Amino acid sequence: MNDLFEDMFEDIVDDAAALETLDKADMQTLSSAVRRLRQIELDLESAEEHLKHLKQQKHQVSSEVIPQLMDQMGVERVDVDGLTCTKKQVVHASIPNDRKEEAFEWLREQGCDDIIKNDVTVSFGRGQDNEVGNVIGLLRDMGHNPDQKTQVHPMTLKAFVRERVENGKPIDLDMFGAFISNVAQIKRK
Repeated sequence: MNDLFEDMFEDIVDDAAALETLDKADMQTLSSAVRRLRQIELDLESAEEHLKHLKQQKHQVSSEVIPQLMDQMGVERVDVDGLTCTKKQVVHASIPNDRKEEAFEWLREQGCDDIIKNDVTVSFGRGQDNEVGNVIGLLRDMGHNPDQKTQVHPMTLKAFVRERVENGKPIDLDMFGAFISNVAQIKRK
């Protein structure tokens, strides 16, 4: 027990001795650097918050204010200060999990099942490289449990929905988690 107290006392004495040898100028420099780091962190937080606010404003002006004004005026394009602003239709789509089977069935009925992808995944252990090329049935016979995932790639789904809407073909936007919005795009002349 005494050894423990002696070790602790020696550590305290060593720490005190180390503090005495510190140069006051070095401590001021270190303190200044710590304060500077904290100020930089605060400035970054403020800049990130400002950037977030600017992105929200940009979204509102580009997807609400300008498209609404252009619709009211009946124009698709406007030139301002060497910039060309056009209204572009943007499609967003993501099939909700609870409607996937219904959406896949609808795609099959419409003859559009070529956009449905089936992914099969299986994990192999060390030294099983030669088995990778076998078919799923062989994998199951060998005791592996492959996972099968049926999906429509997000970009393919967006393109599919956009094509249906543009061609006036029927589509249940809710079933495909889709919505269409107009967005203003600005380009230099």
